[in-house]
Amino acid sequence: MIVAFTKDWDDVPTCTTHVLREMAKTIPVLWVNSIGTRKPDLAHPGHAGRVLQRALRGIRPAIHKENQLRVLSPLLIPKAQSVWAIRLNRRLMAAYIRREQRGWMGEGAIEYWCFVPNAVDLLPPPTDHRSPITDHFVIYYCVDDWGKFCNLDTAWLESKERRLLERADVVFTPARYLEEKCRAMAGDRVHYVPHGVEYRKFRAALEGTVPIPADVAAFPHPLVGFYGNIYPWIDFALIEKLALARPDWTFVLIGQVFCDVSGLEHVPNVHLLGRREHDELPGYCRAFDAAIIPYDLENPRMESVNPVKTRELLAAGVPVVAARIPELQGFGDHMRTCRSADEWICALEGQCARTDGDAISRSVADDDWTVRVRSIREVVAGMADRKR
Repeated sequence: MIVAFTKDWDDVPTCTTHVLREMAKTIPVLWVNSIGTRKPDLAHPGHAGRVLQRALRGIRPAIHKENQLRVLSPLLIPKAQSVWAIRLNRRLMAAYIRREQRGWMGEGAIEYWCFVPNAVDLLPPPTDHRSPITDHFVIYYCVDDWGKFCNLDTAWLESKERRLLERADVVFTPARYLEEKCRAMAGDRVHYVPHGVEYRKFRAALEGTVPIPADVAAFPHPLVGFYGNIYPWIDFALIEKLALARPDWTFVLIGQVFCDVSGLEHVPNVHLLGRREHDELPGYCRAFDAAIIPYDLENPRMESVNPVKTRELLAAGVPVVAARIPELQGFGDHMRTCRSADEWICALEGQCARTDGDAISRSVADDDWTVRVRSIREVVAGMADRKR
């Protein structure tokens, strides 16, 4: 059985979502909603309400979502730092897990999957290898360079990550940069696993079995699209330059906005549509002539970024133009990477003119999440055999 410390279930799906959903087809998965990487600011609008909601949810059993996956919203001290707070959180978490074991998970070895470094404080004590809960294994799925987030306590997170890397039986990461960084401490326990894709879901865009959403159906073409949360590491100045340079093109940005986008408000051929659910995205992909991943190369996170959307867009038969970040190399002409605005314009003109969507899609046909998770499970099974 799996206990996974990750983001909130209702957030935009990421690799966390796909990996855990796939494993939950055959293994009980307790998805633990965000345990907090910062202290809440109760004076901030919305934060107090969120704390109250979390408190109310914290007394409820885990909620069934699909297959063998249930979601727990534990009531814990956020960003616990004192010895007593960490100890209290660990005991509370152990009690939550025991409750879920009695209710539906059953007994047996527990795999603790940590997608955030501070989860290390919620694990059974390292000296208690066969804990009162049961045997346990620790897996760290490292998806970010936690020292590069300007809005988080990076020193605190990095200290937790060092402890987690020492503790983990296996480490997975989807970026070569992160693989190298983790290997410095965890050695051959680190495994590079590129992201996968829900291939059939996104292939449906190319096959025309999903409708084009009404809010983009009337836009003029070429239509250049982006989807994903709208964060500060997107190069908005670049998007403005592209849109102004090609006023007869349509630029569509899909995603919840988490930063200032006022610079785009005066550009008539740029449309910010807000968040759309993951199941709706293939329909939008069907409307795209090309897609963009316009990340800001000046942002220090770019060395480690590996967008899950990359293979989704390609599976939909959509050619992509992206910032020249390391993990987006190696896709050939299906993924053109650029630096200057002139390079972007030239690349987009070429990608929008392509008619080989089937070849683009088939280039990622072997990257389905079922394949990725199968290889992950093989590594975990080998580790468990050696540890026992």
